[in-house]
Amino acid sequence: MLRFARKILGPGLLLTTALSLTGPLWAGEEGARSLDPLPKEEFSLADARHLLFRAGFGGTPEEVQRLHRLGLEGMVSWLVDYESKPDIVGPLEIQPLPRLDYRAFRKLDERERRKIRNQRRRQDAQRVYRLLSWWGDRMLRTRRPLEEKMTLFWHGHFTSSQRDVRNGFRMYLQNQTLRQNATGNFRDLLHAISKDPAMLEYLDNNRNRRGHPNENFAREVMELFTLGIGNYTEKDIKEAARAFTGWNFDRSTSAFVFQTRQHDYGVKTFLGRRGNFDGDDILEILLEQKACAPYIAKKIFSFFAYEDPDPALVENLGEFLRACNYEIKPLLRRIFLSRAFYSKKAMGTQVKSPVLFVVSTIKMLGMNPPPGGLVAAMANQLGQRLMDPPNVKGWERGLSWITTANLLARNNVVGQLLKLEYGKMPRPTRAQLRGGRGQLRRDLASWDPGWSAKAIAESTGAREIPELVDAVASRFLLVPLSPPSRERLIRLLREKNGGNVLDWKKLKGPSVERAFREFFHLLMSVPEFQVC
Repeated sequence: MLRFARKILGPGLLLTTALSLTGPLWAGEEGARSLDPLPKEEFSLADARHLLFRAGFGGTPEEVQRLHRLGLEGMVSWLVDYESKPDIVGPLEIQPLPRLDYRAFRKLDERERRKIRNQRRRQDAQRVYRLLSWWGDRMLRTRRPLEEKMTLFWHGHFTSSQRDVRNGFRMYLQNQTLRQNATGNFRDLLHAISKDPAMLEYLDNNRNRRGHPNENFAREVMELFTLGIGNYTEKDIKEAARAFTGWNFDRSTSAFVFQTRQHDYGVKTFLGRRGNFDGDDILEILLEQKACAPYIAKKIFSFFAYEDPDPALVENLGEFLRACNYEIKPLLRRIFLSRAFYSKKAMGTQVKSPVLFVVSTIKMLGMNPPPGGLVAAMANQLGQRLMDPPNVKGWERGLSWITTANLLARNNVVGQLLKLEYGKMPRPTRAQLRGGRGQLRRDLASWDPGWSAKAIAESTGAREIPELVDAVASRFLLVPLSPPSRERLIRLLREKNGGNVLDWKKLKGPSVERAFREFFHLLMSVPEFQVC
């Protein structure tokens, strides 16, 4: 069950100070372990909303109803087979920084060198800011939500950080590699990302040379990317590192380069195999390992459904993925159609990540998309810095998003989205700081959400406050509203309305709109809104 500790800060403002999941949740439910398809007739509106949140970023109640009418298989196909839909945002026009003439650079004094270095940092920061804005825009406006959701998943799996790469163009190339292979073949993606310039630099394989092997990439490709801890030895890491020697990239074009003179052509012994292996051979051997397919299947299932799935379910999904020759799309389809995905263990049990919290709130309310840079800044404010995960393991999920500071930040973000005149400005990313906080402030000030809280409330047709609270909660929450939260919302509206009866003809003007925005703000601050 969900257990929340609560504290009131000021009149009518609820701050959730703790959220804990005790469990395992719904541990005895048989459906949570079943990969059998959910019967078509059991596919409810709540199931459709759950699917759109997990496989995308949510949507308005009207969008959920429209997709629900497609039926379970139709909605899954609409999400998974997205290639036929237009890419309305398109690629980002971005170029690498001009190559620095190091011969001339070395002749300059230190003051002039510092000036040039700072100028190039600012120029690259502008590229990163444009990249963050572009990706935020894609998540807000895309007609292919699963494409962006899977890109976000792979960004946390095949982690690289702008903090270490320090090159916006290379981070863009990696983001595109993840997107182009988002639901394709894992084998193709693994080979592509292993030759990706940002990855090679982030994990130091550009320093991996014959006679002086660097083991960072070899270790992570096994520990994090393919097998998991316990399925290889330190000797395997050393031998794999030798195989990846010479894998580098051109610093001017950011194209992959195989440096033959730096490659170790000697015989290697790796995971019980012996031969003159290169990096591609190592990746193929990894894919053949019994542990690989279940490891990848478990990570994907946990991201979309629930954490710590039953070992038998993981083994089943792993065998299925291997039988599909590592094609991701059939695996996703099977998960999204399964009883396990719609079980009580899955529905309403994930804490919304900062990115999902921001994008889904905008989408659910039917707001005009804001400038994409605001998505990155607001997610950063909530603890998820795109293009800059905290470490090579990516972001921790679940309860790691819930701290007293982060929950207060969520309240502030909702206030910003609802255009209420309180709450801190979104915290800029490093790139945004270098690009100027003023642009971020101007973006927020100039954004017109095209949205009315009073209009949404009136559309429910409610005649009394409790009826309105129940109607709005059923539209915007994925778990039932608890009695204490419901009572606080009713009390706030009664104070603002001056009574229990709603006379919509008399409810007019800016003060009424503000009152309903404050109601939505409180609704989005309750514990039930933090999960999906």
